[in-house]
Amino acid sequence: MDWFRDYLPNGQLVLDSSAFINLLGSGSPSEILSALPQPCLLEDKVVGEILKHPIPGLSHQGVLDSLVEVGVVAKLSMSVVEYEHFLLLVQAPLGQRLDEGESATLAVASNREMAVVMDERKGRNYAAANFPNVQVISSLKLFISAAARRDMDIQLLRTLLASAKRHARMSVPKSELPLLLEAMST
Repeated sequence: MDWFRDYLPNGQLVLDSSAFINLLGSGSPSEILSALPQPCLLEDKVVGEILKHPIPGLSHQGVLDSLVEVGVVAKLSMSVVEYEHFLLLVQAPLGQRLDEGESATLAVASNREMAVVMDERKGRNYAAANFPNVQVISSLKLFISAAARRDMDIQLLRTLLASAKRHARMSVPKSELPLLLEAMST
């Protein structure tokens, strides 16, 4: 099982909205996040996106608050320099413009030299082309790495991945589809 290993860099991770939603979709975000030595960071703009629940009257606030309380997630605000960088990203020409969550995530990560967890192709491609100092990790590799760090039962990992795919429509980068297939079938 060569695939069952730790893919994460050292240091804190900055989560994009889609990555956090995938964690929520797993049904057990603390199971994954508690395997990390430091809390994952969520910038305020990302928190705002996460709290926009698609079903009126429902909210992710309680889950987010409990993850902050147990210390596996930390919220942060951009510095002035990061905010200026954020504005450049969200005001880019159409076709190059990222959404607020991706822009905030990249502004923080590039300034603080941290890795990000991001799944959307446009954001990943933009980061690769414009932020060589920012390592981009997928939710899939976050889940597998956490499982490897905790020596988690493979069946539990599969359940968490299947739940994230079903409930959050977790996307997987094309280059990692073989990894997903191996994780789900071995």
